[in-house]
Amino acid sequence: MHCINTQFPEEVRHIRKRMALQTVITRIAVSVHFATACCLLMSSVRAGSDGTFAARDIHVINDNYKVQGYTENGQCVCHIDAPNPGICSEDGKFQEMKYLSHWLANLTQIVNEMISGQFLQQLATVKEKFDRFESGQNAVFRLADFRELSEQLEVLTRVVPTLVHNETNSHMIQLLKNEIGNLTAVMNDLQFTITGNDTENHKLAELRSKLASCEEQYSFHATKDVIKDPFYGASNASTPVQCGEEELYAISEPWTHKWAGTAAALQYGAWFKDPLPPPGTEDRIYYVTNYNNVKLLYEHANYDDFVSNRRQVVHTLPYTYEGTGHAIYNGSFYFIRYNTATITRWDLKLRQTLASITLPGAGKHNTFHYTVGAFTDIDIEADEKGLWAVYATTAGQGLMDISKLDPNTLAIIHTWNTNRLKRVVGNAFFICGIMYTIDTHNTRSDRLYYAYDTNKSVDSFLAIPLNLKYMLLGQLSYNARERVLFGYDYGHMVTYQLYFKQKTSGK
Repeated sequence: MHCINTQFPEEVRHIRKRMALQTVITRIAVSVHFATACCLLMSSVRAGSDGTFAARDIHVINDNYKVQGYTENGQCVCHIDAPNPGICSEDGKFQEMKYLSHWLANLTQIVNEMISGQFLQQLATVKEKFDRFESGQNAVFRLADFRELSEQLEVLTRVVPTLVHNETNSHMIQLLKNEIGNLTAVMNDLQFTITGNDTENHKLAELRSKLASCEEQYSFHATKDVIKDPFYGASNASTPVQCGEEELYAISEPWTHKWAGTAAALQYGAWFKDPLPPPGTEDRIYYVTNYNNVKLLYEHANYDDFVSNRRQVVHTLPYTYEGTGHAIYNGSFYFIRYNTATITRWDLKLRQTLASITLPGAGKHNTFHYTVGAFTDIDIEADEKGLWAVYATTAGQGLMDISKLDPNTLAIIHTWNTNRLKRVVGNAFFICGIMYTIDTHNTRSDRLYYAYDTNKSVDSFLAIPLNLKYMLLGQLSYNARERVLFGYDYGHMVTYQLYFKQKTSGK
């Protein structure tokens, strides 16, 4: 029976303006011929040798789910077949289909944008930037721009034969082909120069990071014969980061403090110190293991007890949790309830629930997770500015949303919409209201690549190396009091020292 029977009319619908440039251009390219685009997308892009598409095609997801796409009276008709309508609302595959259906509903607006010539104007602007760069004029062009445009041109190159076959506006298609050819030629000339410059910059940043780490560890060992507690305790604290005046420029090599063990359930987890500790709790260390349907939080009074696993206090939470994106902040443990989009605040002293909130429309249970999976749909973080939640929604088409939360009531103070798909991000943390993300969770030579500044509501790209020593990072969280990153990497509890410098003028 039909769980969904969706028809897409030709009227213009609103398209979310904040979606990533690459996503927008890709959708423009594949939606010029509307009926072909629907069948192309819903039929898993199975083209014949001549570039045409079957009038009716079926894509089998598994034994229970099928997708059909075909044209009928000038409209695209898409069917999704499910075995039992009673389970649709809870089934993960069904949620994915709802997401895809919403995605397709915006295509007509994109068609009109392309027909109006907006897309060709964008290409002309990019080509002009290329020309200035090639002629030696003052134009900034990054490898990230180069890669993004390469992917866009690759998509357009594949789509053009299909547009020609379906007799789409021949004049527009010829202009598009000419622009593609011009840009491709320029890009081929610039590829080696841009790639070489980016490689040198990446190597320089990596060397700076290693030098800073070496200096820190040399000083660390030279001043103390026995290192028992590398953290700041009750009598002292690190110098606070000067938000707005300093910027992150390097990260040290990881420092391993403890290994949880070889059991599969211990490979994922998270550990913390309170960045805003109530008096008398400055030395306490907390951790959780596993990410799936567990309700235990472990506490140690100090670093010695933590590394030697002595005098452990066990908190039994009122609800099981999922994921690794939990946080300790101002005497409370904030966690995500199992198989929900609900954040709960648990007071560590009173041992009771003080607040809860369900994030509207947020993905859960591996709907919009980080690359590591492990139910990391929601990530709770803390920094100098307060408490944050990172997540994605179906309505937002999987792009990362940031909500600032009231740490007492968990009420949402403000939400920012980013242009970064959550599923392509390895993990995230905040410093001074700026969200930093890493590329992956399982590459030793990783990097901080994308940042979103909630203070200015702008995003940026960067390249700060980060060594994932054990190559299975499930948690990465900043502690403002210690000025370090806490990480849980394949059962190993690690920290990274952070290095800041004065901001240059104009930033």
